[in-house]
Amino acid sequence: MTDFFDRDRWPRWLRTQAVFLSGILFVVMLILVFGTLAMRDGMKFYREMQGQEDLMACRHDLEKVFSDLLEAGGDDRTWVLTGNPDVRKAFEKTASRLVADLGRLLHDPTDGSLIGGRIPALSRAILENLSLLQKEVPARHYLGGQNALPWETVRPEIQSLDRSLASEISRIRLSRQRQQTRLVIMALFFTCLILGVLFMGYAYLFRHNKGMHLLQAELSELASRDPLTGLSNRRHLLEVMEWALGRMDRHPHACAVIYLDLDGFKSINDRLGHPAGDRLLVEFSLRLAARVRKSDLVSRLGGDEFVVFCDPLQSPDEVPSLVQKIQDRIEEAPLLTDKGGEFIRISSGWAVYPEDGKTAEELIRVADQRMYDAKLQGKKKGTP
Repeated sequence: MTDFFDRDRWPRWLRTQAVFLSGILFVVMLILVFGTLAMRDGMKFYREMQGQEDLMACRHDLEKVFSDLLEAGGDDRTWVLTGNPDVRKAFEKTASRLVADLGRLLHDPTDGSLIGGRIPALSRAILENLSLLQKEVPARHYLGGQNALPWETVRPEIQSLDRSLASEISRIRLSRQRQQTRLVIMALFFTCLILGVLFMGYAYLFRHNKGMHLLQAELSELASRDPLTGLSNRRHLLEVMEWALGRMDRHPHACAVIYLDLDGFKSINDRLGHPAGDRLLVEFSLRLAARVRKSDLVSRLGGDEFVVFCDPLQSPDEVPSLVQKIQDRIEEAPLLTDKGGEFIRISSGWAVYPEDGKTAEELIRVADQRMYDAKLQGKKKGTP
């Protein structure tokens, strides 16, 4: 199991893709979960709001029914006292409106069996009182002396139903406010959670991109540097030289390539071993880099071959003196303290732009050939 989750087992890009896809799936899952909860609560909130509106409409219709009943009773008394035919017509009109409002009240949707079950009984009582009023009108007599007024018999029930409706409306309003608060809190929590996930994703991607940039910079550095000495390699040398030579058309000046080679380096490796040879190369590169100018580029082409790109030069005549200074700096002390390393010398050759070549490859080839010729002459003279 440990081997399966080993970081070195999977490449970096695959781990990044896996984390990215996992984050997307997690966000989608959060959206589905909170979306379902929000939809459920939203539907409940909508039903409660609709129920409150229905109860308010029912309460309004109840008030109209009671108002019509009082108006019908008033018209009845006026007819009994005056006998005016216009009052009779007003009574009939009010009675018709009462019946219509009562029909709407019966068809109003109500939330709760207690309220819905009391409306039919109230309707029957109102219709009975209306029937009594209609009987009184043509009979021209008033029964108020025997019993209470007709509307007085249903007033307590109407008031009780009105209070029940008001209580139910208040309950739904409080529930709806709590539901609204819950929806707001859930929305804020969901927003904060999504923002947190996005921030973590951004932080991970930022860290990944930063790591990739560092890795790219490191790879670029490794691609342009010699791993042993830290000097520029052949690729970097050619890039810099081509770039510098490309500017010569706009800013003409002289530059030179100095080719250096360690004499007897192979015998050092054979006699003292490769670790000693590596130490010699490192020490040589340090002395060489310390002796040239800051504007010069020192490179190791491979093995014991080094190149110094001198740019700019005031005059090509500077090259021999510069080579002599480098040689003096190299030979002022043994490059190795190991026995057999004190007799190391260098061979050099150089090429000057534009006399010896106009491209980087031409200059390096000419300098290499002159260094090789100098080495052959040294061997002929018996130089160790």
